[in-house]
Amino acid sequence: MQVDLLAYVPVDGLPEPEKHGAATFLISGISRTCSHQIVRHRLASFSQESQRYVSLDKGGWQAVVPPAIADEAAAGAVMDEMWQGLQQAYAALRDQGIRKEDARFLLPNATETRLVMTMGYRPLRHFFWLRIDRAAQWEVQAVARRMLQLVYPLAPQVFQDIWDEYGMET
Repeated sequence: MQVDLLAYVPVDGLPEPEKHGAATFLISGISRTCSHQIVRHRLASFSQESQRYVSLDKGGWQAVVPPAIADEAAAGAVMDEMWQGLQQAYAALRDQGIRKEDARFLLPNATETRLVMTMGYRPLRHFFWLRIDRAAQWEVQAVARRMLQLVYPLAPQVFQDIWDEYGMET
């Protein structure tokens, strides 16, 4: 997983800076499972890599493997076998002339993706409160933590309470 800050709106000296700031992030190497959680935050703009236009056979996708599976050899073997089978089935469908948009129906939520997200500071605060919380799924929690690490130095007055609550470090 990688998160990069692409752009932000500076808020130094503005009254109520949480109302006027925004940040744009490139989030890559995440699963479709994680991206589905992120895009449910409707007060943002998203552009996500298309499985319709980007073909598996153009360098392929990777599976995002949860730590609970990666840490168990037997579970990892099951996932590897499934992933290899799906890649072979996808390739077989494509070889038969099936369009990418239809062959992609085989691809699981573990399929790696990337997206660009722009969100204002106020909804971003809400996103952080929900997604950094211990109850959040491990992958989206890691993404949200990294996003906060990137945006906090640019607008600490907006994110200080969240930073302190979750014991963040730069």
